[in-house]
Amino acid sequence: MDATERWWCPLWPSLQVPRHRPLILNVIRLRSTGLRRKTLYAAIGLLCVTCLTVVAFAVRNAANRAAEMSCSNNMRQVGLAFANYHAAYNRYPSPDFGGHSWRVRTLPFMQSSPVYSEYRFDETWDSDANLSLDVRPLEAKGGNMVVFAGPYGPPCGTDAIHAPAYLMIVGDHAFGATQRFRDETEITDGLDCTIAAAETSSVNQHWLSSQDFDLATMSMRVNDGDHSISSNHPSGPAVLFCDWMVFRLNPMIDPDTLHALLTVDGGEPISRDGLVASGMLILP
Repeated sequence: MDATERWWCPLWPSLQVPRHRPLILNVIRLRSTGLRRKTLYAAIGLLCVTCLTVVAFAVRNAANRAAEMSCSNNMRQVGLAFANYHAAYNRYPSPDFGGHSWRVRTLPFMQSSPVYSEYRFDETWDSDANLSLDVRPLEAKGGNMVVFAGPYGPPCGTDAIHAPAYLMIVGDHAFGATQRFRDETEITDGLDCTIAAAETSSVNQHWLSSQDFDLATMSMRVNDGDHSISSNHPSGPAVLFCDWMVFRLNPMIDPDTLHALLTVDGGEPISRDGLVASGMLILP
């Protein structure tokens, strides 16, 4: 085979092969290049998926955080309404006096609307006139007809517009005294160690009803059904103390500790600062 019939390999000068061999080497070279390209494309694809996952996780966390902040701010409004009600009447609102909820009695301190003045205390809370208050147009300032939704809901993560997101703790030894109005001097456990109201994820009650958390029958475990303090938020449900501070309740809190926080005169040695330090109470 003469020189014209041989092929010189630049990577191996001493090697000379027949002219038909470069085709094989080119095929090998092309396959190698294709493999590298596929590997590169796979790496780029994996990087894109990872980036999208991180972005989606960050967006979801930001959305959860924003929802929690909104919920906590709404709970602060409830605390402000309790404080203003006490300043006006020198007592806390009754949960069910005369068959009407505290959520009705604190309406003037929650929103500027005609809902309270239109509410008929001479009828039951579930009369046709009362039940339609948050769905029928009412005359606002200026004469405009406006539908005023209930300011206490819906529970976060739901579209149950008639359900309240916050319930009072009710009982003989709880913040809400059944069929009467509690005085601040009765809260001997300390305002900073007594929970007045808490968040619920239940949608089985109407915001006008006097159904709240019954201290005698409610579960002392967080996120334990309709009769427990519960929330769809990752950080746990919001709770309002009697000094109007709002915290997130760690779902892992000990049931006995939670019960102690829900009573007004149990005498339990509870430190809110200690619960914050241990992570059982979380500042929003």
